[in-house]
Amino acid sequence: MIATRILIVIVGILLPYAARLPRGTEWVGQYTGTGLNGFLMLEAFNAIAWGSLLGLTFLIRRPTAMLAPCLLGFGFLAWSHATLDLAADAQAGIGLVLIPIYALVPIVAGGFVALVTDRRLGGSSVA
Repeated sequence: MIATRILIVIVGILLPYAARLPRGTEWVGQYTGTGLNGFLMLEAFNAIAWGSLLGLTFLIRRPTAMLAPCLLGFGFLAWSHATLDLAADAQAGIGLVLIPIYALVPIVAGGFVALVTDRRLGGSSVA
């Protein structure tokens, strides 16, 4: 489970930038052109989402059961960051705060599925 936790943190940190790559360097530049303060703010708010996934790993004993919350949570985050155009409106930056909070809904839904799956499989492996 330690490898799963490390992977969740790495994906959580890199996901906002990787989700913007398909639209080109200008699109990625909206996130990277803010300097260290912008990077820290983005990552602090994103830690809400990947931190909740990390917390689930302490309740779930099988790494495979973590697929549901990770796919749903990271999928929502990837879609949201890929479609958020910060240049479209002055208030678009508020989305950077709201996206990780809204991501908690699919993460909790996936977490419920993961808990049920883990208990049915008799999750007795060591965390």
